[in-house]
Amino acid sequence: MLHEHEVLEALLFNAVPRKNTNDLAHRLLAEFGSVPAVLEAPIALLKKVDGVGESVAAYIKCVGTFAQRYYAEYKERFPLEFDEASFYAFVRREYTYLESEILDCYLLDRQGRILQRKRFTSRAHDFTDISPDDFAAVLSVAGTAGILLVHNHPNASCRPSAADDATTQKCQWLCEFHNMLFCEHIVCGVDGVYSYYTERLLEKGAQPRSVRQRLAEGNYGTKNA
Repeated sequence: MLHEHEVLEALLFNAVPRKNTNDLAHRLLAEFGSVPAVLEAPIALLKKVDGVGESVAAYIKCVGTFAQRYYAEYKERFPLEFDEASFYAFVRREYTYLESEILDCYLLDRQGRILQRKRFTSRAHDFTDISPDDFAAVLSVAGTAGILLVHNHPNASCRPSAADDATTQKCQWLCEFHNMLFCEHIVCGVDGVYSYYTERLLEKGAQPRSVRQRLAEGNYGTKNA
């Protein structure tokens, strides 16, 4: 994992090519305290740092503006933390009227925070799937403790199909193989959402526990035969 000054040093290399940017990165961090603070600093203040001219200050500001706008959009794509009630509402709002069937894989850490979303789609109206290799690549993302699947049935009921059941079983097995928790599979249709976990299809016979509880407990090896 890169240190903060190394991240900034790599970023500055595009603004100051063929020069060692290590000292400049350290001066910027000494002045502003962190990479986010450097990226948010006004051009006038950036230019007061030794080695930062007009073009370098403008470059840093452009990168900072891009990061702010992207992060704002990124935060709006899906909730940053998982909560059953609010997430089901989000699914109904975001997936009910999609015209093609898609499958989204949400990556959660042990605190229930949503780290990332990976979308898989066949660009068809009635079929989507995920290959074991693609799924294994998703599981390799650092910090991931659990996986949550969401997919939609365009213009159809949320009741899962045999193919949905097969996909669920395959992904659950792959999660167990990689020592991760398969948290949930939610299917969204015109009549609402279907939850595999609520229907007790993921942990038969177990006491009902929230996704956050299961992630925190670390009981990732439970398998239903």
